[in-house]
Amino acid sequence: MEMDSRNSTKKFLTGDEVRAFRISRDLTQTELAEWLGITPQAMGKYETRGATKATALAFSAINRGLRPFQPTKEEMLALKTHDRIKNLRNKESK
Repeated sequence: MEMDSRNSTKKFLTGDEVRAFRISRDLTQTELAEWLGITPQAMGKYETRGATKATALAFSAINRGLRPFQPTKEEMLALKTHDRIKNLRNKESK
């Protein structure tokens, strides 16, 4: 039985499928890279090597017209509060 190494990933889309997604939507590598929050060079790498499931899900979101997620200040404060409470609970349980 072959074990995957920790850093290995299964490709969800081939490079040709990634390129087809981009071209069918009349996007340049740079435009699609901006949507994904990556460099155009990384986009080129996806078109050569394929993409993981996470990237495929991002393509799906773009396809549905969703904008890239940008957390608000309030969401970031909520995260800090959540972490603080979690840490306090962990200290109490020890």
